[in-house]
Amino acid sequence: MAVYFIADLHLAPDTPELLTLFTDFTGILRSGDSLYILGDLFGYYIGIDPDNLAQIRVKKQISILKRQNIPVYFIHGNRDFLLSKSDAEYFGFELLPQKMLISISGKQCLLLHGDELCTEEIRYTWFRIFSRIRLLQKLFMLCTSKKKRISIAENMRNSSKLRFQNNNYVKEKINLPKALRYLRESNAEIMIHGHTHHAEASVAPGQSIYDTGDWNDYQYSYIVADDTEKMPELIIRSSRLYRRF
Repeated sequence: MAVYFIADLHLAPDTPELLTLFTDFTGILRSGDSLYILGDLFGYYIGIDPDNLAQIRVKKQISILKRQNIPVYFIHGNRDFLLSKSDAEYFGFELLPQKMLISISGKQCLLLHGDELCTEEIRYTWFRIFSRIRLLQKLFMLCTSKKKRISIAENMRNSSKLRFQNNNYVKEKINLPKALRYLRESNAEIMIHGHTHHAEASVAPGQSIYDTGDWNDYQYSYIVADDTEKMPELIIRSSRLYRRF
């Protein structure tokens, strides 16, 4: 049995290549495996939309995994924090807390999206705190039209892309002391997170931190751990091999 971890796929109707990659990726899982999605599965999420091609593909593939006895778990990211427990049931995965502790080959492993580890942007830190309040989320959904929510989400996505480009594609770095404190408080030896798009592993004495990396036009990545491995393995693949023109 193997445990897979992915994050930051940013699936959307206008990213057909990534939708194909997601289908190909889920095809490598086998009965008895499990999949953890550590946030930002979608480019943005403002509720269930039966006409959204990305949501249709995700629902279909998760349904196939469930029929193969492959459970799928989900942790909120900064782009899909509005996804509720009932929404998770609609797609077929189990919604987990923002920080989740699991056992991998006898080692305690802490799972999280990772945006809470990036502390340089004070404005985002406050936005994250308020945006996770369930009552405020419900009010937002009730008081805005679908069209307005799409406009807000697309503006936020475009602003994020522009900020990324203006900083010469420099990716975010986690606050390492904070990450190590999380590990100590959880009595965990391993941390797996997304958000920063680095696809790398860093090792401190007795502790290891893995970044799942993101999915894009150039490559995609995932982390896998199985009963035969003492530590998880980070896998990076070229997405150009799967491009459809």
